[in-house]
Amino acid sequence: MALRLRSAIDADMDAIAAISAAAFHPTTDAIARRLFPPHLRPPDMQAGDAARPWRLARKTSKLHAKRTVMMVVVDDALDGTIVGFSVWEAPVRGKEDEEEMHLPEQPCAGLDRAALAEMQSIVAGDAKRRFGQRDTKDIWHYIGVDPEHQRRGIGKMLLDWGLEQAVKEGIDCYLVATPAGRPFYQAAGFDVVESFPIFGVPHYSMMIRNT
Repeated sequence: MALRLRSAIDADMDAIAAISAAAFHPTTDAIARRLFPPHLRPPDMQAGDAARPWRLARKTSKLHAKRTVMMVVVDDALDGTIVGFSVWEAPVRGKEDEEEMHLPEQPCAGLDRAALAEMQSIVAGDAKRRFGQRDTKDIWHYIGVDPEHQRRGIGKMLLDWGLEQAVKEGIDCYLVATPAGRPFYQAAGFDVVESFPIFGVPHYSMMIRNT
């Protein structure tokens, strides 16, 4: 198994967007299903493909954000094909970082913007319940996506890297997990702090505390 972890670069963005769209597909993921409903899908486009331009734009913006660290796992046995990625957001340190948290939304023909605003409000509300006025100032916020290459330890490679950085920094790790992702994060040491619904499906506020 020739898997290798490295920092993401601009040339990786198309592959990352494709992996993200496949891993969080409307047929399996409640949030994607609500954000990209069939009635907004452009003609002659398959379910899931409508999300790819949006995911590409968002991931590209994240890559160039100062607070964001994006990692990929590549398979050297497949000519360096990207088989997984993760996005970590460092703690806010100053006014400029706070402004960067509110990047303009990217246009996308198939996106239900009202649903996106609802989802963002729910997740922001959970962060406020966890950290109060600190919001996300003292944590690493991890969002991970596994590829179709399941059960190869790719997700663990990505997660372990971020957890190691958080321990070095002495800061907490926080995420909102899907029902499918909850067992993976629990096995890594995350505790479920609260369960709350997003579009009628339970999601889980989870943390590892290093402070």
